[in-house]
Amino acid sequence: MSEATIELLVPAQVELVIAHVARLWATPDEPRSRPYGSDVPFDPEVRTERYRIAWATPVNQPSWNRTWGLIVDGEVVGHCDLRGGVLASELHRATLGIALEAGHRDRGNGRALCAAAIEWAKDQQLAWIDLGVFSVNVRAAALYRKLGFIEVGVTRDRFRVDGETIDDIAMTLAL
Repeated sequence: MSEATIELLVPAQVELVIAHVARLWATPDEPRSRPYGSDVPFDPEVRTERYRIAWATPVNQPSWNRTWGLIVDGEVVGHCDLRGGVLASELHRATLGIALEAGHRDRGNGRALCAAAIEWAKDQQLAWIDLGVFSVNVRAAALYRKLGFIEVGVTRDRFRVDGETIDDIAMTLAL
């Protein structure tokens, strides 16, 4: 297998992350990690525009986003997003989301992507990183705990996807 690199993605790479998300969307979600049912189509145009706007938004403004890509052979095969809140009063926090294509899991890639985002957040002088993880996604929750995230609550029956009731675990990391 080729060597993987992690990069903070730039607007010229938006099509690479969109192709990656489209591949994720087209594969079974096991264990469940997406709050979208199988009947929800992926819209690359909407997602592309959302990334373009959020990547261009300064970190001191609401609704910013930064995305790190796990790149192998010129393709994004995993990504980690940090998103700022919609209110100016919550800009000391970010929300983390991560997804890896199946062939790139269990190799330390998730940890490396999260570590890159955490270091960047520290450099930006953010105070907290928050995330939600489905209770059925035991491996992801274990990774977050190893990175220092602590559980702060569980929302029972937070999502209902394809007839499945999903509890969501809220976790946070003090920077």
